[in-house]
Order: sequence, then structure tokens, then C-alpha cells
Amino acid sequence: MPLPIDAVLAGAGETTLVVDLGAAPSAGRGSVAVSVDGRPQRAELTPVVSSKLAVSIVVDASADGAAALPGWLSAGARFSLAAPARTRTVVIADRAPAGVIAGPVRGPAGVVRALGAVRAGGTRDTAAALTLAAGQFPAEPVGQRIAVLYTTATGIDGLSAARLADRFRTAGTLLVVVGTADPRRYWSTAAAATGGFFAPAGDPVVVPALDQVETALRGRGLVRFAAPASSPARVSVSVRSGDLLLSGETVLGAAPPAGSRRYELLGAAAGLVLLVLLAVLILVVVRRRRSRTARVGPASPYAVLLGGPPLPPPLSPPSPGVELPPAPPSAGTMRPAARGRAPIPDPPPGD
Repeated sequence: MPLPIDAVLAGAGETTLVVDLGAAPSAGRGSVAVSVDGRPQRAELTPVVSSKLAVSIVVDASADGAAALPGWLSAGARFSLAAPARTRTVVIADRAPAGVIAGPVRGPAGVVRALGAVRAGGTRDTAAALTLAAGQFPAEPVGQRIAVLYTTATGIDGLSAARLADRFRTAGTLLVVVGTADPRRYWSTAAAATGGFFAPAGDPVVVPALDQVETALRGRGLVRFAAPASSPARVSVSVRSGDLLLSGETVLGAAPPAGSRRYELLGAAAGLVLLVLLAVLILVVVRRRRSRTARVGPASPYAVLLGGPPLPPPLSPPSPGVELPPAPPSAGTMRPAARGRAPIPDPPPGD
């Protein structure tokens, strides 16, 4: 049976695969076998949800999200109550300036109290709030840090889903988003790339989304092994749970998917090329206009229409009684008399 490999997280000399074991009888339990480029590797399989779980709960506490805030507070409290008893948690308010309002605390009591004191107001600061969440619990194992965002926002302006996912993958943290809308698939794209997911919530009914969060997280497993010495490297993974065998493959160090930074840079380069082409086109048009003006000549009325020099002023008519001087003969029109043929004038009378 296929084994979905949802994400690859990197740690200090270690690679962690986030795998979907929802079809297995007991997620995170069983035996695992890993090979890198055909060579067997030592590996371990652990569930995401365990006593080592560390959670950052991020709540949209902005004025724009005020109507949904009571549902988010109840959702966060329910998540904390359902988590393992020794789960460490921080609570972050998504409003400017974003900040940690409680934690880290162990167990649900402190989380419930902190959520009960949150009030709506101000503007969202989601990028800063999620940056805080990704930086929590640096000493906890990669993949067992989770950020859960409850929001009515449809994304973060100025930050692509790919870049957001890169931040969480680098931090070794899964991103789970519970939201009322995702028309651009912004949250779905960002969360899935970290091994998390987007859970659509109704308004005001959010219970189905909460059930999805609990079920999906408990179905996630982590496969850890030593980071390959070189890349790209083909990794094969097999997990046996009871009588079920799940197998999957992935390539480490492969080219990034569409929408990643490389494609963003290509888009910027394409825009620069278009600007250069436009400048060249303007230069060509200007040169053609100048060449057409030069061909017509300055004394032609067409030159004036094409932006050339103006025509010279017309000659003033002669005054009455004044004769104009004769025009000089044109060059090449005078012919000297033929030698020996000039007429001899008659002598004057009386000679």
C-alpha cells in the first residue's frame, strides 16, 4: 500500500520525513526500513503526537476577526485539553504588535486561562505572529513542534506560501491552519509543504474542523535517519504496522516545486526582460523618426510634420519700380565662342 510522504524536515545532521499513517492501525507504531540510493540506513519511527509534543497556538485577535474569536478561543482550549498531558504550549495573539501572551506552560490549565483573557482589537500581524511561532521550542525534536493558527484571513500580503513554508521547514515545525476561507489555496499550500494541513472551519460552527485537526495529527508519523552525505538522494521507506505494509519514495535535494523562490526569481527576471525590450522598442521608434526626417530634407513641408526644422521664410515681393538684379547664370550654362569664328564688326563710317 502506498505511503504518503508529506514533507521533509532537516535537523542537525538528521533528516526527518513526515509521513501519513492514517491507514495504519496504530500511527507511529510499528517497524520501519529506510534505504538511501539502495543502501539500508538505521531509522526510527515515532508519532507526531506524543509526550514530547510542543505547540504554539496562534489566535487571530484582530478587530477584523472579532466575530470569529469566540470560536477560535474554544478551539484552542479544546486542542490543549485533547493533547498529551505533558505537552508544552505557548499562546500568541495575532494582532499588532504580535507577541506571546502565555507560556511556555505544561498542561492545559494555563492555556485555557490565557485564552479566556484574549480580546479582539487592532490590526493583524500574521507574518510576525507566525515567525514567533516557528521560533519556539528550539530544543525539542524536529517534527514534534507544531504551530496551530486560527484565523479568518485568507493569506499574508507580501509573503508567498512557498516562503512561509520554507521558514517552518527550516525550523522543523509543522504548520496547521484552521480558517474560514482559503480561496487562493494559500494556507493549504503553505501548510502541506511542512507536513501540516488546512482545516476549513464553518462560521460559526468549527467543530468539524477541530475533529479533523485531532484525527489528522494523530495519523502523522516521523521517520528519522542520518542525513545523506550527498544529494540528490533517492530514499525508500517501508512501514509495517500489524499486517499492513506501507511503502513510499522521495528524492532529497531535488529541484524545488513551482511557486518556490527559484520560480519567484524567474518571474522577476521575466519582468526585467520586458522592461529592457520596451526600452529597445522606444529607441527604435525614435531612430526611425529621425531617419525619416533626414530623408525628406529641411525644406520639405513633410519634414515639419515629422518634427524637422521649419521651412525658411518666403521672399518679400519686390517694391514697385525696383528691378530685381538678374539671376546669376547657372554653372555649366555659359559656352565660349568658338575660336576663329567670332564675327568681325564693320569699320565706323569715314574710315
